[in-house]
Parts: sequence; C-alpha cells; structure tokens
Amino acid sequence: MDNLRGHHVVAAIATILVAYLTRAIACFFRHRKLMSKYPGPPYHKLWGHILLLGEYRKTKPIRMHPHYLPALLAEDYNLGPVFLFDTYPAGPAILIVNDPGLAHEVSTVQNYPKSQLLGEALEPVAGPQNLVVMEGALWKKWRAIFNPAFSMTQLMTLVPLVVDSTMVFVDGLDKFASKNDPFRLEEPATHLTIDIIGKVILNHDFKSQTTQNEYVDAMRAQLTWLRDRTSFNPLHIYNPIRPIINLYYTWRMRRYLGKLLDARLTARAGNASNTRQRVGIDLALDTYFAEYSRGKGDDMNLLKMDPEFRQYVIDNFRMLLVAGHDTTSSTVAYALYRLSRHPDILAKLRAEHDKIFGSDPLAAADVLKSNVHLLNKLTYTTAAIQETLRLYTPATSIRQGGPHLFIKDPSTGDMVSTDGLTIWIESVCLHRSRKIWGRDVHDFRPERFLSPEISNIDPRTFRPFEKGPRNCIGQELAMLEIKIALVLVARLFDFKAAYDELHLLGGDGTLWAKNDRGKQGVQDVWGDEAYQVLYATAKPRDGMPMRVKRRV
Repeated sequence: MDNLRGHHVVAAIATILVAYLTRAIACFFRHRKLMSKYPGPPYHKLWGHILLLGEYRKTKPIRMHPHYLPALLAEDYNLGPVFLFDTYPAGPAILIVNDPGLAHEVSTVQNYPKSQLLGEALEPVAGPQNLVVMEGALWKKWRAIFNPAFSMTQLMTLVPLVVDSTMVFVDGLDKFASKNDPFRLEEPATHLTIDIIGKVILNHDFKSQTTQNEYVDAMRAQLTWLRDRTSFNPLHIYNPIRPIINLYYTWRMRRYLGKLLDARLTARAGNASNTRQRVGIDLALDTYFAEYSRGKGDDMNLLKMDPEFRQYVIDNFRMLLVAGHDTTSSTVAYALYRLSRHPDILAKLRAEHDKIFGSDPLAAADVLKSNVHLLNKLTYTTAAIQETLRLYTPATSIRQGGPHLFIKDPSTGDMVSTDGLTIWIESVCLHRSRKIWGRDVHDFRPERFLSPEISNIDPRTFRPFEKGPRNCIGQELAMLEIKIALVLVARLFDFKAAYDELHLLGGDGTLWAKNDRGKQGVQDVWGDEAYQVLYATAKPRDGMPMRVKRRV
C-alpha cells in the first residue's frame, strides 16, 4: 500500500512538472512570435537577439557598459526611431527610444513610470525609497523638499566652498606630479566630488581627500560587490554571499548618516541651526518639524524621529551622495582626458581662462571667490563639458510600458504597444547618431555646442541629465563643479593617459585593482580606450590611468 501511495505522489509531481514545463514553453514561443513583429535588428525565432548579443561580446570589450549596445546596434543596422532588443529569458525585452521627439513624449508628455529594474539595480547603494524610483505624490513631496538645496541661487553661494575643496584636489595632483608615477584619476576626482556633495546636502565634510572616511570606504567597497550586469556567469549572478555583504555595508552607511541626522535634529531642537546655511539636511528637517510638530508642544518632543520619515531621509541622502558625486567625478576625468588628446582645444580653453580670470593661474581661486559670476562667462569651457557629456553619457532613463501606453513610430506611423516591455530612452543612441551630429560624431569637438552649429540640433536630443519632470536634481551643481575643476586645474597641469602602464597599478588597493575580469582582448569602443564600464553607474575604464606634470 505504501509503495502504491509513493507511486501516486511521484505521478502527481511529474504531472505538475510537465504542466509547468508545457506552459513555460507555450509562453516562450508566444513571446517570440509577438516580439518578432517589432522593428529592430535581425530576430531569431528561437533565440531572439541572444545570438546577436553573443556576437558583440566577441568583438567588443566584455566590460563595456550596456548602454553602448543600442547605439552600436542602431549604427550597424541603420535602425529607426524605435526598435526592440530582446534577450528573454536571459534578460527583459526592451523597447529602445532612439528619437528626440519620442524621448520627449515618454519622459515629459506621458511621463512613463520608472522601471522596477532601476529600483532593483539601485537598492543596494541607495535603498528602496529614493527620488530616482519614487512615483506620484511621494516623489513630488521629496523633490520639493530638496529642490531649494540645488537651486542656482543657493549653489552660487557655495562656490567658495567648492573652490576650497577643489584646491585640496589640486594639492593632491601636485603630489602625483612630484612622484611622476601613473595613478587612477577617477579616485581623487571621486573623493573631491564626495566631499563637495557632503557639504551641499549634509553640511558635513567627509574629508575623504585627505583622510580615510568610514562612509566613503563602505560606499566604495560595496561597489565591488554589486552584480556585474555584463556577466552571464551563474556563480556571479547568484552569489549567495552578496546579499549579506550588501546588508553589512548598508548598515554601516545608514549608521553613519543616522548619527549626522540625529546631531542636526538635536541642534535644530536647540535652535543651534538657525544661523547656519540652509542645506539639504536642514530642508528635510524643516519638513519633518512642519509635518510632525502639530500637537507635540515643543521641539524636544520631536527628537525621536518618525521611523518611516527617517528611512526616507537616509535613503535620499544615500542616493544624492551616490548620484551627486559620480557623474561629476567621471566627467572631470573624461574632460581632462579628452583635452589632453586635443592640444588645440586645450589651448582655446586655457585662453578663455586667461581672458576671464587673468593670466596667472595661481590667482584663479581668489579671483573666482571674489566674483563667482565669472563662471557664467565660460562659453567655450561649457561647450567642452557638454561635448564630454555627449560622448560619455553618465546615465540614461528606463521606464515601464503598459497595456494602455503606445508609442507612435514616426518613420511608419504605426502605433507600437509597450505592454510588458521595458522602455529605454537611450541617450547614447541620440548622442552618437551620425544622422543628428554628422559624420564626425565620435570625435571630440566642442564647437558643436556653439553658435551657429547648436541651433541646428533639436534641444531634446542632448540628454546627459535627462529631461522632463524627472530630470537630474543635481545637474546645475555638477556643471558648477566641473567648470571650477577645469578653471583651477587645466592651466596648472598637463595630463597624459597611461593605459599602456596599467600593469604598474595592479597593487594600488583601489576597487579597480580587485577585478581582473575582462582585461584581455578588445579594449576599445569606437576606437576609444577609455570606454565606460558599469560600476553601479558609468565610470571610466580602470579608473582612468593618468600621468600628470605641473606646468606652472
């Protein structure tokens, strides 16, 4: 009898497995049939675009940032304004938006919701509740809280602070020049921008340029444990240790920010902050006291912060620290890299600085502090930064399609369903399009952003900080920091890329030295050895190895 009962159990399990497998196979082929109707590169009835992805992995760097791929596809297959890339079940089916008008429609007119894939990728470094992934009224509330901290009026008052931090960066470059050894420019640039964003949103100096800092160390270490989304190694994708490590580093960062928040909360209750400059942490506390003080009697009753509000504050601080430093540090590194390769452009930029700040570069910091609005005169420098951002787009926007959301293909007039699809506003496609920017699209040429050339470009095309209501809250600060860095650095130093000396940096203790994956084989994209890689965000390959010499 027991033997018979055992056969029944096995038969039942087998039936369930067969039914599940049958359903999965049916869903798979239904998906392939549906996706084959979308515009895009050649589509295999069984493999979709998986084989195509495999071909690119043979001819391009393995570590290449994924946002290059749609632009390569668009270029190689002459694809239109909207096209599909489907690696299901290995990855999501993605509808690529490759047209400025469609990008405006998705990001601004209809304002599609953010994709859950974005939240999954950002949660380890920014928590589950942050401005990037929030939606609706919650997003509007927290955007309104932090907007004043990033207004141009507020930021211009912080220029002397940014100058002082940048002079510490200059001192660090001096030391590298004295040693005459190669170094990774991304590292000191990152510490510079972390120190600045810490002061802007927390009124706190991490001092990461001169000392080790617990928060910065934890944040940088966590990057080495994030899932590499260019890897298909199952041992990496499903690493059982990763969640534990992420929880540990998250705990360290939350504890650090929690102490800062508690200190400011106590100071606020004692009115110690009334004479302080209003930064992000003060603006968040203003909202907290306004919302929770009703019926509490006095500020001292509010020292034990509401747990939910506290989580929102800390998660948004983490997001602002990650996003606020990373775009800027990478762009500073890339701008100096590109200028070093184009002496004629560098000469024009230096001439502009001589004209505006005087011929003595050593006096530029004091001149800038005394007249912060001189930054508004940096026409050519701004164009050089914009051209850097075009070539090295820091981020793109990923939205979620739905059953009632359709995109009109302007090339055919067809209404394209977005149901079940991830929508990718692919800025790299737009920034690297020959149809838009001309045959020299991959060249570094700041004149594209000067009159009369820029008047011929649809303003919706250039999207390094995205556009619409969900654009980057810190874009003005980023531009301010990069301008100041170039003003204080470009005339003092000469830089030279040192990718041919990477072997000398293997033991430098940076996060770049800890990962040997993909350092063999093809090492350029569009002929550029400093291509972007994915380390939570887009960063310069191997931390931008450089040599630097003092000029003055």
